[in-house]
Amino acid sequence: MKKASLSSLKENNAALIFQSLRIKGPMTRAEIARETRLMPSTVSYITNLLIHKKVLKEVGSEDVSRVGKKGILLDINYDDFLFIGYDVGSAYSRVIVSNGKGDILYSKRFVSEKNDKLLKQIYENIKMVKNKFNIIGIGMAFPGYIDPENGVVIRSHNIDISNFEVKKVMKKEFNLPAYVDHNTIMMARSLISNNSHKEKDFCIINMGPGIGVGIVSNGRILRGYKNAAGELGHVTVNPEGRKCNCGKNGCLETESSSKAIVRNYEEISGKKLECEGSCESKLVYELAKKGDESAIKAFERAGKYLGIGIATLVNILNPEKVYIAGGVTNGWEFLKDSTEQSYNQHIFYANKDVNVEVSSIGEYITACGAATYAFEKYVREEIIP
Repeated sequence: MKKASLSSLKENNAALIFQSLRIKGPMTRAEIARETRLMPSTVSYITNLLIHKKVLKEVGSEDVSRVGKKGILLDINYDDFLFIGYDVGSAYSRVIVSNGKGDILYSKRFVSEKNDKLLKQIYENIKMVKNKFNIIGIGMAFPGYIDPENGVVIRSHNIDISNFEVKKVMKKEFNLPAYVDHNTIMMARSLISNNSHKEKDFCIINMGPGIGVGIVSNGRILRGYKNAAGELGHVTVNPEGRKCNCGKNGCLETESSSKAIVRNYEEISGKKLECEGSCESKLVYELAKKGDESAIKAFERAGKYLGIGIATLVNILNPEKVYIAGGVTNGWEFLKDSTEQSYNQHIFYANKDVNVEVSSIGEYITACGAATYAFEKYVREEIIP
């Protein structure tokens, strides 16, 4: 029992050092000790171990004018550790190869298959990438209810998958460690590891066929009792509204998701959109850009309820900022005004200064977060023990 406890402490300390270097960049051992509040001897022991295992490297001396010996700068050896980041979406999926720092060496976006065909598509894409790159591990993001500790997708109703044992299957098929989590959690991880985002307390709302939120408090992701925190899409914003596939009426997802915007347009215009497979809000966005009044009103209705949902979130959590991401943000210019108007109507006065803005990272934000997660988990589980 004592050995397991010491091992866990070493893992946590290594993760703390690793995360500090990811966010701050090259630092001396003394700077790492100050930043992490770890003992200098602990920092020296762990950094030497990580250098020996080629996770860290020395990158020169610090640039200081003081008298005395200059400290040696350490940084993460990103280039020797390539990971697949796989964002499995109900409409589109994305695959990247990243060095963990966020540099994308390969990327691919494609229409997602359904049911068993989706699983085959996942295998084929991973096999293809593995044949091109020296891959160390795989990070995968799914919508739905995920068990990240055991690497299982328990249920994902938007892509009709249940009890998919990602960790076991990937090890068996490709002999690679695999790590899985909710797609919105992966978005949050992308923002945490991105140096341009300095907030310690923020939320990121993922708007696509479904709606979820990643919640970060003091730099840490809030997961909830059963890893089910963040289901913003199933907060009731219109009690007399549409039936949701969760069984309730008036969920935010039924009013402001990609599918809801399509339905808004069809109800307002009286026209049925013609498209292969599921119609997306991008089609409504293209119509809005051409001045179609029904399309513009479809976004305005979605924004009205989105503002209520965001205000509810902010009034409970009081984050520093709220980011919006996902496919629906393509139409943000038509969502923005009605969202902000509704948000301002429902926000508590103490939260008036909490800003809402679209994330600047781009469409591979979830896949990047998955690759980053894989790198961090790999270091903790495969390198440190």
